[in-house]
Amino acid sequence: MDWNEIVGLFHKAVAFKIGVGPIALSLFKLLLFFILVLVTFRLAKYLTDLLINITSKKLPIEERTKNRLQRILRYVLLLAGFLATLAVLGVNLSILSSILAVINFSLFNIGDAPISLGSLLLFAVLIAGFSYASKLISTLLVSRGLAHAKIDQGTKYVLKRVTEYSLVAIGAIIAFQSVGIDLSGLTVIFGLLSVGIGFGLQNIASNFISGIILLFERPIQVGDRITVGDTQGDVEEINIRSTTIRSLDNISIIVPNTEFVEGRVTNWSHGDPKIRMDVAVGVSYDSDLDNVLSALKEVADEHPKVLKKPEAEVLLMEFADSSWNMELRLWIADPKEYYSMLSEINCAIVHKFRERGIEIPYPQQDLHVRSPLPLPVQTGTNG
Repeated sequence: MDWNEIVGLFHKAVAFKIGVGPIALSLFKLLLFFILVLVTFRLAKYLTDLLINITSKKLPIEERTKNRLQRILRYVLLLAGFLATLAVLGVNLSILSSILAVINFSLFNIGDAPISLGSLLLFAVLIAGFSYASKLISTLLVSRGLAHAKIDQGTKYVLKRVTEYSLVAIGAIIAFQSVGIDLSGLTVIFGLLSVGIGFGLQNIASNFISGIILLFERPIQVGDRITVGDTQGDVEEINIRSTTIRSLDNISIIVPNTEFVEGRVTNWSHGDPKIRMDVAVGVSYDSDLDNVLSALKEVADEHPKVLKKPEAEVLLMEFADSSWNMELRLWIADPKEYYSMLSEINCAIVHKFRERGIEIPYPQQDLHVRSPLPLPVQTGTNG
């Protein structure tokens, strides 16, 4: 076999086509296709990371939203790169017209508007786009537009949520109009939804209404320390259906909004955030009472986080079996520091009592042992 035959066989192998119809590719083009696809994947990932990093530095995007935008942008770039690769390789893209014909095929009608797979995809894309845009714009409103405004955080959060929901509603109207659906023709669908609410969606509807009440009435706000049922924690997010609470164990607990409207909720931060802390301690009956009162008062006065107004007070609450039961009542500014402050105050009391020679008695009981009483003995003689 000479050199020309080898070159001819190599040329035939390279020119051998794989595939059928308009998407048939030679072996050379197929190899080049895989190389270009790999390059497209790497380039899409690099460009996506670059654009997201630049955007996140200039705009306050939440981590969850950033990840979703990153995935969407990567998919768009991959699709564009894939089509560009096919065009570069000279692949006949007439098959796309067949795909478009399938996408535009009418599935059903709503009123006079034909609904196809393409219109459903367009509707989903518009809803998702307005959803992401609403979160970004509402975040920008709070972080940039209202950053220097003298508005409390609760009001800012309400404005953020109202802006977000309003943009989503506008996006939904635009999405319906873009696919040719007249909103007046949706009365039948809304009627069916009302029937569904009457039969099985009462909880969802009540949670929705409760979420609106929470946003505007504001019995709880983001950042408040609350107790609802057996759960105590900080309010992280108030959504339209549920509220997220971060417990003291750093666990996210999702609570339906109706529990805040219909049930009893303890809000430690509502209105005036300062709270009173009652610290109980027992002292020996042999202690100097004035010394005990002075020591407990000094503990409160010396701690930097104890408020000066209202002033701390010391009370003798009870004469117990083995001690005077004293109570130190003081005020702190942040209810989130309750447990750490309780520990610090207790430690300070121990140190102060040892410094002053005040004894904290052990629980004790007195046991009195009595000798048995003499039993009467009857003596007599038998007649």
